Amino acid sequence: MFLCICSAITEDQVHWAVRERGADSAEAVFEILAARPDCFRCVASLEEAVLAVRAGEPVRLMPEPAAAGPATTPWGCGGRCRPSWGSAGIAKAS
Repeated sequence: MFLCICSAITEDQVHWAVRERGADSAEAVFEILAARPDCFRCVASLEEAVLAVRAGEPVRLMPEPAAAGPATTPWGCGGRCRPSWGSAGIAKAS
């Protein structure tokens, strides 16, 4: 699963950065992966993921069912990081 859409950071990359390279924060993950946040909407989710991996727990980024709505996304941006998706003339990638 992608945890940061802008930098294309996946859950597996976060696991690797924490376990193999000792990342202890979202900032460290970005540095290790030679990436940088663009919209910054993923930083809180990345911090949660880092804490979960360090604690040996599964990464849980999906919103609670009651909080989920049509604009809710697991990376926290609610689709705002790519607001043009679905606009006239701009098709969603499939």
